Amino acid sequence: MKILRRHWGLVALVLLLTAWWTTQVGPGVLYLLSGAVVLWSLFQAPAWCGAATRSRGGFCRNNSRGLLLGCHLREHRWQKFKMLFYSSRWAAFSRGTWATPSAKLATVSGLIGSVSAIATGIKDFVLS
Repeated sequence: MKILRRHWGLVALVLLLTAWWTTQVGPGVLYLLSGAVVLWSLFQAPAWCGAATRSRGGFCRNNSRGLLLGCHLREHRWQKFKMLFYSSRWAAFSRGTWATPSAKLATVSGLIGSVSAIATGIKDFVLS
């Protein structure tokens, strides 16, 4: 059960890909599954912290939840989220999203969810 609580977003991803494959579900289901996958990858997927440390250009290697949140250290919790608002820090943020296999999985899942939501909107707009 613990593994299902940590990786429920992957179940949503499989359901999303199956829903696109069958093409018999409405846009509401696609939006819901896409949103669930994106939220999981941003805020709950197992990932690497990657926040800047006080050592010479080092990055935190603790585990974190989601691509936007840091690890258990108070200083790191929102540091990654704040990186998004400074263009000079985008390279450091994006480096952390590809650092480990679990972070890569979370990044790819988030991209698939985002593209799915955009494609659903285009499909819904064209067909209506």
